[in-house]
Amino acid sequence: MKNKIKYLYLIVLASGFVACSDLLEEVPVSQPLAENSFETEANAIAAIVGVYSSLHLEGVYGKSQSLFSTDEHNAGSKVPLSGLNLYSFTADNIEVILPIWRDHYKGINRANLAISKIPSIDMDVAKRNNLVAEAKFIRALLYFNLIRYFGDVPYRDIETTSFNDLNITRTPVATIYENIIEDLEYGVDHLKVKTAFLAGHATQDAAKTLLASVYLTRGSMARRDNTGNSLPDFALAASYSKEVIDSNRYQLCPYFPDAFIVENKNNAEIVFDVQFKSPGLGVGNTIGINMGIPSDASGVDNLISGGSQGAIRANPYHQYYYEKADSVRLQWTDARIKIVSATGKFTRLSAIDKEPVAAAKFRRYPVRSPNFVLQTSDYDVNWPIFRYAEVLLIYAEAINETSGPTQPAIDALNQLRSRARNVNGQGVHADVLPRNLTLQKSTGLVDLTLSNPLVSSQAAFRDYIFYERSRELSAEGKRWFDLVRWGSLKTTLRNMVTKMSAKSLEAPVVQWPPLPSITQPAPTTQNKWTNYWAGGNGQIFEWNKITSNVQDFHMLLPIPNNERMANPSIGPNNPGYN
Repeated sequence: MKNKIKYLYLIVLASGFVACSDLLEEVPVSQPLAENSFETEANAIAAIVGVYSSLHLEGVYGKSQSLFSTDEHNAGSKVPLSGLNLYSFTADNIEVILPIWRDHYKGINRANLAISKIPSIDMDVAKRNNLVAEAKFIRALLYFNLIRYFGDVPYRDIETTSFNDLNITRTPVATIYENIIEDLEYGVDHLKVKTAFLAGHATQDAAKTLLASVYLTRGSMARRDNTGNSLPDFALAASYSKEVIDSNRYQLCPYFPDAFIVENKNNAEIVFDVQFKSPGLGVGNTIGINMGIPSDASGVDNLISGGSQGAIRANPYHQYYYEKADSVRLQWTDARIKIVSATGKFTRLSAIDKEPVAAAKFRRYPVRSPNFVLQTSDYDVNWPIFRYAEVLLIYAEAINETSGPTQPAIDALNQLRSRARNVNGQGVHADVLPRNLTLQKSTGLVDLTLSNPLVSSQAAFRDYIFYERSRELSAEGKRWFDLVRWGSLKTTLRNMVTKMSAKSLEAPVVQWPPLPSITQPAPTTQNKWTNYWAGGNGQIFEWNKITSNVQDFHMLLPIPNNERMANPSIGPNNPGYN
């Protein structure tokens, strides 16, 4: 009974935070909206604020999206995740897995309430339909996450208001996919087109991008499991992503770091993101403190210069996913530096330094704002759910799966290569504003053509996308989902220790990695960089733990035991879990 009371409280709770700056001005923060309060347009807007606030929750996009160990990064062994980072977690994990389940359903319940009640409000029909479409978009996004995390899950499209509503069985993934698609098609018809005033809101292009991602994922899993014809799904993924491309409403930031810095929020590359604000408003985040550049100090002193606790760090081998000329994306994503607290400047790590490499894409360094605060949960960088860069990647992958490589698909990815050639005065880490961009004088990062062996066949293009999605989207909460839909989670992670042990370098020199089918060279003598992995900081030992634990059943998470106790109708857990 105690579990049911707690469960009901969580899913019925409708108070929340603002989702973006313009909504902040419309309603007070954290004002609850009762079920019987849907009488005016203001009530409808307040309900949508509550729906968007769900994205801030810890188990949605507030914290959990970067805690899964992949070939890109992992959480340090001292982070209390009950084995999540080492793939030794169980269905009793309450640090991460339980919040993922409960917070997604909390958001779904808010969306269901809005979808149910807003249509009865006497207001402008187009505006009313748009608000309903926004709630349906969030519901689709949350269910898409849930089925990728857990597989079959209970599906509800009406709000939960009593104990009698709690016991429902799991719905097949195939059915939930159809419901997700129906919600998003409604969004394509009724959501607004992007404008500067819609930052943080779902738009027509956001719905198309999510549809493209849904179809790409469903097609990939059908191909992975050999469960049907995946080509129609890939074709729809290509079609929807191409519509977003052809809209000409988005473009890549000319300089890769500008897609992520707090000074450039709501840039032309953002299709949909989670909006955060600070200081002191209660709607900041922990991204910068967990994923950023560490300093040589500890405690508060570590934070003064924009330092990070470094809870999430880059995989040492990840540097080899980049071509040598792809230095801007590499250095911004995997920062081999630390901050010197005495000066506020940075210094580079040596090949035998004991500090791990920082996953620093959302760094707070250098500090430029007079409003900068030290609190670990009050950073206001936004979290990108979809960037235009991913639209290009979805389009290229979907085209390759339907018909093999084409020059238009290759040209979509050439846009990413072209942007990566731009460098800024005084280097990546100094991050000087205003930008003084120049092309690298000598670069191997040339545009690709159909004759290039890297993309000349369907298999080669798949390998290229395997690396390019990681180079472009690393640390954005995409990689675990990618490895799962490709069916390569276990093999990729188990190969990491072998690859790390095989690298024989005097210093970290970036080079193009061999394709997965090519055997790594045997280690040689005088291997200082391997010593860095194996001896200096013990990361190779930690990876040995990860790779010995990861299994095929980890392509799904366990249903939390707390939830199975509260809802016995869920039935047995996912295979591999008790």
